[in-house]
Amino acid sequence: MQPFQPVPGPFMPMMAPTVKKKIRWGMVITGIIIGVLGIVTMIGGAVASLASQTASSIDPIAEARAPGTATFTAEKATYNIMQVRERGESRSVAGYRCTVTLADGRTIAIDGSRQSVSTESPGIQSIGSFDATPGPTSVHCENENGNTRFVVDDESAVERWLPYILGAGGALLFIAAGLILFGIFRKKTVTPAM
Repeated sequence: MQPFQPVPGPFMPMMAPTVKKKIRWGMVITGIIIGVLGIVTMIGGAVASLASQTASSIDPIAEARAPGTATFTAEKATYNIMQVRERGESRSVAGYRCTVTLADGRTIAIDGSRQSVSTESPGIQSIGSFDATPGPTSVHCENENGNTRFVVDDESAVERWLPYILGAGGALLFIAAGLILFGIFRKKTVTPAM
Protein backbone atom coordinates (compact mmCIF):
# COMPACT_ATOMS: atom_id res chain seq x y z
CA MET A 1 0.00 0.00 0.00
CA GLN A 2 1.21 3.44 -0.86
CA PRO A 3 0.77 6.36 1.50
CA PHE A 4 -1.85 8.91 0.58
CA GLN A 5 -0.56 11.51 -1.82
CA PRO A 6 -2.60 14.51 -2.85
CA VAL A 7 -3.55 14.71 -6.44
CA PRO A 8 -2.72 18.04 -8.03
CA GLY A 9 -5.78 19.94 -9.02
CA PRO A 10 -7.68 23.15 -8.80
CA PHE A 11 -8.57 22.64 -5.14
CA MET A 12 -5.11 21.87 -3.84
CA PRO A 13 -4.19 24.10 -0.87
CA MET A 14 -1.49 26.66 -1.57
CA MET A 15 1.56 26.95 0.60
CA ALA A 16 1.89 30.25 2.42
CA PRO A 17 4.67 32.36 0.92
CA THR A 18 7.78 32.76 3.06
CA VAL A 19 8.17 36.25 4.47
CA LYS A 20 11.63 37.75 4.81
CA LYS A 21 12.54 40.71 6.95
CA LYS A 22 15.33 42.93 5.69
CA ILE A 23 17.28 45.67 7.41
CA ARG A 24 16.49 49.14 6.08
CA TRP A 25 19.97 49.87 4.79
CA GLY A 26 19.02 53.29 3.46
CA MET A 27 18.15 54.49 6.97
CA VAL A 28 21.24 52.90 8.49
CA ILE A 29 23.56 54.54 5.95
CA THR A 30 21.79 57.91 6.33
CA GLY A 31 22.20 57.60 10.11
CA ILE A 32 25.90 56.87 9.75
CA ILE A 33 26.38 59.92 7.49
CA ILE A 34 24.48 62.19 9.90
CA GLY A 35 26.48 60.75 12.82
CA VAL A 36 29.76 61.56 11.08
CA LEU A 37 28.50 65.12 10.44
CA GLY A 38 27.62 65.43 14.15
CA ILE A 39 31.07 64.28 15.24
CA VAL A 40 32.79 66.61 12.75
CA THR A 41 30.62 69.53 14.00
CA MET A 42 31.55 68.88 17.63
CA ILE A 43 35.26 68.43 16.91
CA GLY A 44 35.26 71.56 14.73
CA GLY A 45 33.61 73.58 17.51
CA ALA A 46 36.13 72.36 20.09
CA VAL A 47 39.11 73.14 17.81
CA ALA A 48 37.72 76.61 17.01
CA SER A 49 37.25 77.29 20.74
CA LEU A 50 40.82 76.21 21.47
CA ALA A 51 42.14 78.45 18.68
CA SER A 52 40.08 81.40 19.96
CA GLN A 53 41.35 81.01 23.52
CA THR A 54 44.93 80.66 22.33
CA ALA A 55 44.58 83.81 20.23
CA SER A 56 43.18 85.64 23.27
CA SER A 57 46.20 84.65 25.37
CA ILE A 58 48.67 85.70 22.67
CA ASP A 59 47.08 89.04 21.71
CA PRO A 60 44.69 90.18 24.48
CA ILE A 61 43.12 93.60 24.89
CA ALA A 62 44.76 93.93 28.34
CA GLU A 63 46.96 91.82 30.58
CA ALA A 64 48.56 91.98 34.00
CA ARG A 65 49.99 89.78 36.73
CA ALA A 66 47.91 89.04 39.82
CA PRO A 67 47.91 90.86 42.12
CA GLY A 68 47.58 93.66 39.63
CA THR A 69 45.31 95.77 37.45
CA ALA A 70 44.71 95.61 33.72
CA THR A 71 43.24 98.77 32.17
CA PHE A 72 41.79 99.29 28.71
CA THR A 73 39.17 101.26 26.81
CA ALA A 74 36.11 99.06 26.56
CA GLU A 75 33.36 98.97 23.99
CA LYS A 76 29.83 97.78 24.66
CA ALA A 77 30.67 94.08 24.61
CA THR A 78 31.22 91.00 26.74
CA TYR A 79 34.77 90.49 27.99
CA ASN A 80 36.43 87.36 29.37
CA ILE A 81 39.04 87.26 32.10
CA MET A 82 41.40 84.29 31.72
CA GLN A 83 44.35 82.91 33.62
CA VAL A 84 47.34 82.09 31.42
CA ARG A 85 49.41 79.42 33.15
CA GLU A 86 53.09 78.96 32.71
CA ARG A 87 54.87 75.71 33.38
CA GLY A 88 54.58 74.77 37.04
CA GLU A 89 51.84 77.29 37.92
CA SER A 90 48.64 76.31 39.71
CA ARG A 91 45.86 75.04 37.46
CA SER A 92 43.07 76.29 39.70
CA VAL A 93 41.35 79.63 39.21
CA ALA A 94 39.35 79.14 42.41
CA GLY A 95 41.78 81.45 44.21
CA TYR A 96 41.11 84.38 41.86
CA ARG A 97 39.08 87.37 43.09
CA CYS A 98 38.64 90.16 40.55
CA THR A 99 36.98 93.56 40.73
CA VAL A 100 35.94 95.20 37.47
CA THR A 101 35.45 98.97 37.48
CA LEU A 102 33.33 100.04 34.53
CA ALA A 103 33.37 103.41 32.77
CA ASP A 104 30.12 104.46 34.47
CA GLY A 105 31.62 103.87 37.93
CA ARG A 106 29.85 100.59 38.70
CA THR A 107 31.94 97.71 40.03
CA ILE A 108 31.49 94.00 39.41
CA ALA A 109 32.98 91.35 41.69
CA ILE A 110 34.12 88.16 39.97
CA ASP A 111 35.01 85.03 41.91
CA GLY A 112 37.00 82.45 39.95
CA SER A 113 35.46 79.59 41.96
CA ARG A 114 31.89 80.56 40.96
CA GLN A 115 31.31 80.42 37.22
CA SER A 116 28.20 79.31 35.41
CA VAL A 117 30.34 77.96 32.54
CA SER A 118 34.09 77.48 32.77
CA THR A 119 36.32 76.81 29.80
CA GLU A 120 39.77 75.33 29.95
CA SER A 121 42.38 74.51 27.38
CA PRO A 122 46.07 73.76 27.73
CA GLY A 123 47.60 76.68 29.60
CA ILE A 124 44.42 78.82 29.64
CA GLN A 125 41.43 78.78 31.97
CA SER A 126 38.51 81.17 32.29
CA ILE A 127 38.11 83.15 35.50
CA GLY A 128 34.87 84.92 34.60
CA SER A 129 33.23 87.36 32.21
CA PHE A 130 31.44 90.69 32.34
CA ASP A 131 29.43 93.05 30.12
CA ALA A 132 31.18 96.40 29.75
CA THR A 133 29.98 99.90 29.05
CA PRO A 134 31.99 102.02 26.60
CA GLY A 135 34.92 103.85 28.15
CA PRO A 136 37.93 103.31 30.41
CA THR A 137 37.67 100.03 32.32
CA SER A 138 39.97 98.40 34.85
CA VAL A 139 40.16 94.82 36.06
CA HIS A 140 41.99 94.27 39.34
CA CYS A 141 42.68 90.61 40.22
CA GLU A 142 44.26 88.93 43.20
CA ASN A 143 45.17 85.27 43.36
CA GLU A 144 45.72 83.18 46.49
CA ASN A 145 48.13 80.99 44.52
CA GLY A 146 50.69 83.74 44.00
CA ASN A 147 51.92 85.82 41.10
CA THR A 148 50.11 84.60 37.95
CA ARG A 149 49.32 86.17 34.59
CA PHE A 150 45.77 87.03 33.59
CA VAL A 151 44.39 88.52 30.40
CA VAL A 152 41.22 90.35 29.39
CA ASP A 153 39.84 89.93 25.89
CA ASP A 154 36.51 90.44 24.18
CA GLU A 155 34.30 87.44 23.66
CA SER A 156 34.79 86.07 20.15
CA ALA A 157 32.01 84.97 17.82
CA VAL A 158 33.20 81.38 18.28
CA GLU A 159 32.72 81.60 22.04
CA ARG A 160 29.25 83.10 21.61
CA TRP A 161 28.16 80.37 19.20
CA LEU A 162 30.00 77.42 20.81
CA PRO A 163 27.04 76.18 22.91
CA TYR A 164 24.84 76.17 19.80
CA ILE A 165 27.51 74.44 17.70
CA LEU A 166 27.99 71.71 20.31
CA GLY A 167 24.22 71.41 20.76
CA ALA A 168 23.74 70.99 17.01
CA GLY A 169 26.44 68.31 16.94
CA GLY A 170 24.76 66.49 19.83
CA ALA A 171 21.37 66.71 18.13
CA LEU A 172 22.82 65.26 14.92
CA LEU A 173 24.29 62.35 16.89
CA PHE A 174 20.93 61.75 18.57
CA ILE A 175 19.12 61.75 15.21
CA ALA A 176 21.79 59.45 13.75
CA ALA A 177 21.40 56.94 16.57
CA GLY A 178 17.62 56.96 16.08
CA LEU A 179 17.89 56.34 12.33
CA ILE A 180 20.41 53.53 12.75
CA LEU A 181 18.34 51.79 15.44
CA PHE A 182 15.13 52.25 13.45
CA GLY A 183 16.77 50.85 10.34
CA ILE A 184 18.08 47.79 12.16
CA PHE A 185 15.12 46.90 14.39
CA ARG A 186 12.14 48.02 12.28
CA LYS A 187 12.87 45.71 9.39
CA LYS A 188 10.81 45.89 6.24
CA THR A 189 8.81 42.87 5.17
CA VAL A 190 9.64 41.45 1.76
CA THR A 191 7.37 38.89 0.12
CA PRO A 192 9.14 36.95 -2.60
CA ALA A 193 7.53 36.93 -6.05
CA MET A 194 5.98 33.68 -7.24
